[in-house]
Amino acid sequence: MENLITNLDRWGIALTRRIAFGGVLAMLIIAMVTIADVMLRTIANAPIVAMNEITEVFFAVAIAACFPAGLTQRIHVTVDLLATRYGPRLTAWLKVVGALLLLWLFALITWRLGDIAANLTETSETTIILQIPTWPFIWLVAVFAGLGTIFQFVVLGVEAINALRVGESKTGTPSDINRCLTLILLAAFAGSLGLLWVFPEFVSWISVAAKASPSVVAFVIFGLVWVLLLLIIPIAASVGLLGVIGIAVLLGPGQSMSVFGTGTHEFITNSQISVLPLFLMMGVLAAAAGLAEDIYNLAHAVLGGLRGGLALATIGGCAGFGAVTGSSIATAATIGRVALPEMNRRGYATGLSTGCVAAGGTLGALVPPSGILVMYSFLTEVSIGQLFVAAMIPGLLAAVLYMMTVSVYVRVFPSSAPRTQKVDWGEMARAGRRGITVIALFILVMGGIYTGIFTATEAASVGAVAAFVIAVYRGKLKGAAFWNVMGETASITAMIYALIIGGLTFSFFVGITGLPELLVGTIGNLDLAPKAIIGIFMVVFVLLGAVMEAFAILIITVPILAGLIMDLGFDLIWWGIVMVAVVEIGVITPPFGVNVFVLKSMAGADVPLTTVFRGVMPFVFSAFIKLALLILIPGLVLWLPSTMF
Repeated sequence: MENLITNLDRWGIALTRRIAFGGVLAMLIIAMVTIADVMLRTIANAPIVAMNEITEVFFAVAIAACFPAGLTQRIHVTVDLLATRYGPRLTAWLKVVGALLLLWLFALITWRLGDIAANLTETSETTIILQIPTWPFIWLVAVFAGLGTIFQFVVLGVEAINALRVGESKTGTPSDINRCLTLILLAAFAGSLGLLWVFPEFVSWISVAAKASPSVVAFVIFGLVWVLLLLIIPIAASVGLLGVIGIAVLLGPGQSMSVFGTGTHEFITNSQISVLPLFLMMGVLAAAAGLAEDIYNLAHAVLGGLRGGLALATIGGCAGFGAVTGSSIATAATIGRVALPEMNRRGYATGLSTGCVAAGGTLGALVPPSGILVMYSFLTEVSIGQLFVAAMIPGLLAAVLYMMTVSVYVRVFPSSAPRTQKVDWGEMARAGRRGITVIALFILVMGGIYTGIFTATEAASVGAVAAFVIAVYRGKLKGAAFWNVMGETASITAMIYALIIGGLTFSFFVGITGLPELLVGTIGNLDLAPKAIIGIFMVVFVLLGAVMEAFAILIITVPILAGLIMDLGFDLIWWGIVMVAVVEIGVITPPFGVNVFVLKSMAGADVPLTTVFRGVMPFVFSAFIKLALLILIPGLVLWLPSTMF
């Protein structure tokens, strides 16, 4: 049994990567067609008829093709705050539980999408304009989700094998492990079927009391979410399954299944959702094309003549690369690989070098286009384009404040940076020729959104295709590199979509409990000024950001707080930018700042963690100044979107 499971796992990884390759390639082709649509509309006033209908049906299948690869490659967001305290054996068994819950989530997705596909087949539903039959595409989506469910069962077996081999189980004979593995898989299968049998009875048993106190149900479910998260259960499974349970308790199992299925179907076939995987693809391709090195070298050539020039260039490089990748951790890791060796070679203090990279990485989430802002847009239904434009001034402000921090740092601690170097105009010209590519890509994407030439979805298509062309032109997608880019795009896409499906379900549950209204009333009775309440939220989000990934924080908190923020009189676009800014402070804040640990691992075992934290603290201080300015002067966020075309 053990050999069968491990062989199936290896075979599954190889197969699902090829399926995902087809999905990502299809996304790229759709992006090219979208660009053709923009050009025909702009030049000849003859756009492709019903382009959104084409995107809806084909993109849904392309996304679903990524699900199996994401599951076989174990790409999931978890909260591992207490993982080191559990010990290897308990951690291994918690991973088994997490694999089982993910299996249930994707089995539920498969079931509900299959049911919707069957209904569409019976009614022969088609798109409105082109009359494209929708049922074959939804069946394909259900098939890919089902394939992911099957391979997730294999993943469950692999995690069980790992758990059986940890600690005392290492002494077990192969026959003992095979016997235990068989029992575990049979128990998981039988338990899943049994759960389907008893679930309606369980719901009917507690529904009367639950309906009498929906707010109590909300607090209980919210508490269970945190319990599962602290037990290293994947966030998508935690919020998705508990959201389904909560809806079932309050509205009934049938209504819960209907809400989950309809929400998943509408989300995955929403043509505007394509903006997320396409911007993710743009970031992955930009990294593969070497654009991080280009923008860093350009910043170094421009700023290298100043005191602490290499540290200033690191901040500039992070801002520039953040404009094409949209991820805090990815920016810190990518620029760190380029900047840290160079800064160490030139005699920069380790604290300064690691601190400025960790802090500069936060610009990846704030400088548009940003993946976390895209998710916020989906959860609150505010304009993606307006969010991106709103983030431009705050992103620039953050970069300027970080650069000012470097300038003060190297003057207060003169030994932290070498003497200034003479400007090499030849090097600046060479760096300019290479770095102009990144600048042009950013202007093309954001300029198109700002001027109204194309929508955020079309901008994502332009960015993805442009990054692809750059990578191909530079010869960066040859051999294994091409497969790596496609595989990384597919895995991240699957992870994000699973998170959002779970988050939307949880958001619906929170809405029907009346919890947001209860919080509004409770906070109103406190007789605090609205900005005082915002200040309390800021403290909470800094603490959350120190221990959790930004996507996870959004999934859990936005459904509860969005209505409250509006009732307090604040704009949701302003709140989105402020929320990202404060969460990103958390990723560089002791004792659990994620970016700090990324830089610690890159700096090597010889660099103490305390050194990295000391180096980043001045940047934390400047980040709080930025946050205070955004809160006190909302126009820094809201003025630029108000001028959009």
